Amino acid sequence: MTVWHVDIMWGMVLLGIGLFTGCCVVFNPVLRGFRLMGLVLCYAVAAWMAYDLAWLTAVVTWSVFAVAGGAIAFAYELWARRHYAGTGRAARPLVLVQGFVLWPAMIPDAIEGILVDVGVLQPSGPGRTPAR
Repeated sequence: MTVWHVDIMWGMVLLGIGLFTGCCVVFNPVLRGFRLMGLVLCYAVAAWMAYDLAWLTAVVTWSVFAVAGGAIAFAYELWARRHYAGTGRAARPLVLVQGFVLWPAMIPDAIEGILVDVGVLQPSGPGRTPAR
């Protein structure tokens, strides 16, 4: 079923992948590496959508999730700029042009960043230090 050139079934598939990847980041530190799997799976679904759907429907469906991922990352960066003002944290760009391609990775990163900043998760990755 398509609404305004957004295919609902493929949208639910992309949403499911995003939720699964986000939950892996949140609930189990060992599974944080699943981000890459979610990214690859989203690209595989995009290729399948390009094959199965009309080109406009595939692009609009992908773009809806790209805009949503960009909005989440934008909101987190605005919050982080305010929260870390005066601490020497380098500000990241607010708008990422490559977000159209990288949204599957931006959503779990923003969710993880929020949860690390509020103290729910421990920082992961090289060069990260716990917040005090």
